[in-house]
Amino acid sequence: MFEGKDYENVLKTVFQLSNIDIQQSREDFKLNVLEILRDTLCYHHSVFWEVTEGELNETPTVLNIEQYTVQDYLTTYKYYDPLHPANMQNQPTIQLIHQHDNISLKKKNYYQDYFLKHTYFKDEMVMYLKDGHNSLAAIGFLRNKDEKNFHLKDTLKLSYVRKALENVYLLWKNAQPTRLNHITMREEELLNYICKGYKNHEIAKLLFVSENTIKKHLQNLYRKCQVSNRTQLALIYSKL
Repeated sequence: MFEGKDYENVLKTVFQLSNIDIQQSREDFKLNVLEILRDTLCYHHSVFWEVTEGELNETPTVLNIEQYTVQDYLTTYKYYDPLHPANMQNQPTIQLIHQHDNISLKKKNYYQDYFLKHTYFKDEMVMYLKDGHNSLAAIGFLRNKDEKNFHLKDTLKLSYVRKALENVYLLWKNAQPTRLNHITMREEELLNYICKGYKNHEIAKLLFVSENTIKKHLQNLYRKCQVSNRTQLALIYSKL
């Protein structure tokens, strides 16, 4: 099934993932992973979700996928997705959507409603990263209308690189500094963007929320950290 170039690309992927900088921020790390998979395995449209207690974190990192496509998925269609964690119990860690026939009704609704609505995309594959039996993250891959559908060879490629990615993901998580007391994951993501100098409207777009929601998070952070402005907030977080 593999050709010479396939072996070379898989080895290149494993090498680059194994040498990734684990001191990066959450957003930078996940984007770096997606870029490696794009450059070595030609997966040009992807999304990196963290998974907590079987649910997708609502602030994914995306590569070449529009904000409204992700927002529509989160608000309306995610539980229709056969490859969502809620529908993936006791399933292989790498799945093609057309293989998942045991929930055909949800699959049919998902194709007819979501994929046809977002006509740019036509196929889906997912790879789960695990620690034992617990899902830690999920990386979804999409094909657009001008690309070929995913094939079993794609799952084979990912099966070779998944363990390396799981290991580096766990190393990255363990290398992250301890959070400030009572700071949520969403607030930590906001803090990361503030330290980089992003404006409220820019952060809102990246986190798929309204600007008013960002302002509310900021007010909560000012209260928790006992500061009065974003400069002081960034200083406290950067010292941590």
